[in-house]
Amino acid sequence: MRIQILAAGVCAAALIPTAAFAQQTCEQRQNNRVAGTVVGAGIGAIAGSAVAGRGDRNEGAVIGGLAGALIGNQMAKGQPDCTRAYGYYDNNGAWHANAVARNSASGYFDRNGAWVEGAPRGYYARDGRWVEASTDISAAGYYDGRGLWVPASASGYYTNDGRWIAAAAPGRYDRSGRWIPGPATGRYNSDGHWISGEAAGRRDANGVWIADPQPGYYENGRWIRGEALGYYDARGRWIPTDDRQQRVDYQNRGAQSIDERQAELGQNIRRSMDSGRLSRADGADAMRTLASIEREERSLRNRQGNLGPRARATINGRLDRLSASIGENSRDGRRDQYGAR
Repeated sequence: MRIQILAAGVCAAALIPTAAFAQQTCEQRQNNRVAGTVVGAGIGAIAGSAVAGRGDRNEGAVIGGLAGALIGNQMAKGQPDCTRAYGYYDNNGAWHANAVARNSASGYFDRNGAWVEGAPRGYYARDGRWVEASTDISAAGYYDGRGLWVPASASGYYTNDGRWIAAAAPGRYDRSGRWIPGPATGRYNSDGHWISGEAAGRRDANGVWIADPQPGYYENGRWIRGEALGYYDARGRWIPTDDRQQRVDYQNRGAQSIDERQAELGQNIRRSMDSGRLSRADGADAMRTLASIEREERSLRNRQGNLGPRARATINGRLDRLSASIGENSRDGRRDQYGAR
């Protein structure tokens, strides 16, 4: 008889609608487990009482209720549950941190509610695609002061009590270009100086936080000026998230600012060094020249931070000569590498 009652509880719990448990958030998943326990207990008690003999209905209701509660709880739990989640992304791609022991966290829920093993190493692009970043797991994120894990790519996040933390970062660079790890909130000015306090950004019409583009970024401890989209991983490595095609020529410089020219020229130098088209010695010399141009450019700006026509022509001329020099050295490097043709 007890086996029949237990079987009735199992069958009753199986009637609980599973669609109600396909939720995305950890809070909803927890609520569903409570609901599944209650519903399973109720249905199990009714089914257990019905299949029990006339004199065993009370016992049947108790046993059926216990069986239904247990099974309903486990069915509503889902695989896996939030006891192993670093957190989850909502439909807007915002991160919700989960209160979970560090040695228990093993994955997260993406914006579609699907379970992904490991901590998130990447970011959601503007078109909603997930882009994997080339960084190791130890640099993919950090723990805040509450012990909540936060992806380095998050421009802000929700704490486990629902509070929004805007534009948190895994660390910051000081004025000497030294990386200081640890949660930080603030922004960089155009000279690369960190300003603690409010983050630069806004919420759109849907309440989604949009971080402002940065006025530059640090690479190998050196500040590179120019509008930049991206984030720093937990070790201070810049991860660009700008999917716009990079320009590699400077013919149409009327559409570019001085800062943009300098930033792109620096990128060209580094790419040429990495590809071998420019020797390390020539590349280092070009970077020193670029730094000299940047210092002169800052000294020529007026009190309002603007360049006059003559100063702009002077800086553009130096950038033109440096760009031509890089091209000539690159051709020489190719001839040395492959032989004269």
